Amino acid sequence: MKENKVIFWTNIVFLTLIVVATIIFMTGVLSPYIIKTLDSVLFVLCGVVNLIFLYRYKKEGSVYKAFILLAGLIFACVGDIVLISNFVLGAIFFGVGHIFFVIFFYSLNGFNYKDILISLGIFIVCLLLIFLLPVFDFGNFLLVVIFYALIISFMLGKAASNYINTKLPCNLILFIGAGLFFFSDFMLVFDRFTNLGEVFGLLCLATYYLAEFLLAMSIYNVSYDNTRAAKMSTKE
Repeated sequence: MKENKVIFWTNIVFLTLIVVATIIFMTGVLSPYIIKTLDSVLFVLCGVVNLIFLYRYKKEGSVYKAFILLAGLIFACVGDIVLISNFVLGAIFFGVGHIFFVIFFYSLNGFNYKDILISLGIFIVCLLLIFLLPVFDFGNFLLVVIFYALIISFMLGKAASNYINTKLPCNLILFIGAGLFFFSDFMLVFDRFTNLGEVFGLLCLATYYLAEFLLAMSIYNVSYDNTRAAKMSTKE
């Protein structure tokens, strides 16, 4: 269908722009405030455009779910920009963004006991790494890191549980996006609180913006696909 081609190529354009902006940011040619702000705004615009597509083509599903995901993208965008100069404030914005992501994931498939088990399992692994790896020096930021690890563990855990319970393409994309987001934040911790080299900062950037793009592009299909699956399950 024509609408599908328009949506596909629009997202490809956004992905290309995000990749180019990320590469420029890594080279350090332009001011980090300028290029990082541009990069972050791009994935928010991608989400807005996909929300417009959702409304324009009247896909089934609750549009409010898309707004929850978009809110998470906006807070992540602000946190990404603020993080350059203020780690704590940036982490707070990111934390709020992740809370919106968690709410969004729960709005798709509801509560399941697997959600808690998987999320707590991920969080326990995070705590073990935080306290047992001698390379970290968190100083006064230890509580901030632990709280942030808790939130993102529940985000990734619920995304994984959603895909395990309902193997839809959109849930797979969201799981990959959440996984890349988790990996990116893990690399950020190594970059900020160890002296192991710049490779962790590069890995953080290489996965972060791709993760945000996957979440942004999911806005169009995710509500429709999960609502359709719920209807099919009810009929059965």
